[in-house]
Amino acid sequence: MRVGDACKRARGAYSWAVDRDHWGRLSSFWGLLGSPLRPAPEDVAVAASVVRAWHEAHADGPPHALILGVTPELATLPWPPGTALHAIDASAAMVGALWPREAAPAGSVARTGDWRALDLPDASVDLVLGDGCFTVLAYPADHAAVIRELHRVLRPGGRLVVRAFVLPQTREALADVGAALWAGRIGSMNALKWRLAMAVQPPARRDVAVVDLLEAFRRVCPDPSRLVAQLGWAADAVATVESYRGSAASYSFCTLAEVRALLDGHFTELSCHVPGYELGDRCPTLVLEPRTRP
Repeated sequence: MRVGDACKRARGAYSWAVDRDHWGRLSSFWGLLGSPLRPAPEDVAVAASVVRAWHEAHADGPPHALILGVTPELATLPWPPGTALHAIDASAAMVGALWPREAAPAGSVARTGDWRALDLPDASVDLVLGDGCFTVLAYPADHAAVIRELHRVLRPGGRLVVRAFVLPQTREALADVGAALWAGRIGSMNALKWRLAMAVQPPARRDVAVVDLLEAFRRVCPDPSRLVAQLGWAADAVATVESYRGSAASYSFCTLAEVRALLDGHFTELSCHVPGYELGDRCPTLVLEPRTRP
């Protein structure tokens, strides 16, 4: 299938109309995404090991767990029998399209809500898991608000497991991303999107408009069909970039040091796992424990 045909199909079957919200569009082609935009088996294994370790250390009963978002890979972890699982996402479209009702723990609930003001009691949750959740928050105010809320709802001894998308130590120029692309040093459309977004995010800011990511793509790849013909990428995967047309959304990319600085006042970092897949150095998973409340 040619990229042009894939784009036409996208605007039909995938319903990427300009007037639809960004997350509604994203939910419609979730199956075309892969690592690093979605958790890889390596990331899932880290989260599963934290759940297992917590359960082994708490023989008094199954955990109360919270997922920030409706990431299917987290919903379908090997949760202990009886786990009380909640998932909260700002987008009703994401909840409706992605939550794996049959595969998630029995009685689990996925609903819309605001991570900055969780409608959960203090110290009521044992485990909180999130995948890329900081990237959809405004820096630093919303990051800080969510971190405070997570500290409030987590019980002493609980765990926060979050995969963060972080800026590289040395910022890339857009021209360097383009050179790497046509030299065959970028393995997928998924990796290309994050490299483009991080390259065009203004150095003095911590947010990048999704439409600017699309413009960056057009600059390095005026003819997307070359990605199919020259690099062998799937036309459907290439066409997903068209979903950014007219979007009002922004992403936020911070350094790992900035993420740690925000977490430090409320959490103690127990481990940091850097995966081995492409761009893994920009996708560390942090495992944290809430600091004792004053």
